[in-house]
Amino acid sequence: MSNEIIFYDGDCGLCNRSVQFVLKHERDKHIRFSTLQSDFATRFFEEHHFPQPDLTTFYFYSDNRLYKKSKAAFKVIPYLKWYWQPLRIMALLPTAIADMGYDFIAKRRKKIGGTFCVLPSAENMDRFIS
Repeated sequence: MSNEIIFYDGDCGLCNRSVQFVLKHERDKHIRFSTLQSDFATRFFEEHHFPQPDLTTFYFYSDNRLYKKSKAAFKVIPYLKWYWQPLRIMALLPTAIADMGYDFIAKRRKKIGGTFCVLPSAENMDRFIS
């Protein structure tokens, strides 16, 4: 089982659309997914001694490290198909500046994304951790 996990706000339409984006464009189907509201996420953050998660934040766990906000998004890019790889250049932005953009969108995420729920296909069901 892979070590990469995306933690996202399950009540956020934009967050759910982001998960669908990764599912559609991921190269090798290594990433698993968990809502921040799940019992698994609560236990995971506690067991790894991470601070309690913020629902406005996107998290990516990989190589025994937890990334958040823009850094997490940039860490997901290498797992996407080749035509998304030019976006890796954005990781060169200073984290403070990239996170300002992230925070701007995160504040408006429910208005931007509306209501949208991820319903995993049978093929992807095992990649979602409850």
